[in-house]
Amino acid sequence: MPELPDLTVFAANLAKAVTGKAIAAVEFRGKRLNAAPGELSRSLVSRRVAAVERAGKEISFRMDNGAALFVHLMLKGVFQFSDSEHVLQLPSLILALCFSDDTALAVTDPKRLAAVNLNPRVDERVPDALAVTREYLENVFRQRPRVPVKTLLIDQKVVKGIGNAYSDEILWKARISPKSLAGKVPSEGVDALVEAIPAVLRHAIDELKRRTPDAISGEMRDFLNVHVSGRKLSPTGHPIIKEEINSKITYYTEEQRLYR
Repeated sequence: MPELPDLTVFAANLAKAVTGKAIAAVEFRGKRLNAAPGELSRSLVSRRVAAVERAGKEISFRMDNGAALFVHLMLKGVFQFSDSEHVLQLPSLILALCFSDDTALAVTDPKRLAAVNLNPRVDERVPDALAVTREYLENVFRQRPRVPVKTLLIDQKVVKGIGNAYSDEILWKARISPKSLAGKVPSEGVDALVEAIPAVLRHAIDELKRRTPDAISGEMRDFLNVHVSGRKLSPTGHPIIKEEINSKITYYTEEQRLYR
């Protein structure tokens, strides 16, 4: 599933491609939409795309009339460019935005789990991962002391944008075990996390821009330190442990301290 770094790159490239374009038609064939298809068309057709941005683990398309379309790709959803003549023939089509210049942007998903939301309510109290403060994180840990740290990091109602892969990378950089309980993490551990979160995510964004500068879909993980299938050792030479923790395949090493 794409996470904050992937989606940041996707949003920038989608913005370059579709900002300013007028929507001529909309087709929705998915299962997860918070509005009637007719309402989707009424809100978007004849409007221009004013901005494309990442919002947590979603991509938002802002229209010149103030409408906002949020897309969550889930596990297998992808964006792809097409043209108005052929876009409706794409397999596993979830959403098609057909523009007045006969180009089109599609969302496809073989699992049909990709979600589309029109003008969703956004909880401004939940910070983006790149804006998490020490005070906020410390308060969350205090309120939910028995919850594993990794569980909190990937909870989109706690922090927006971090998923399974990058939570492992953040915890490895902070040298905190994913099994650690939030309430047991000491002050210096919270400091390490607050430093590791933006450092890991910004480094990944830079790597993705360098390696896949035009990407609007897909995941690249081979530059990560521990969350890489088949990798045996961390950069510091410690064996990487692969274990299912709270239903998530987790990668970590013994050099990460366990706080219980």
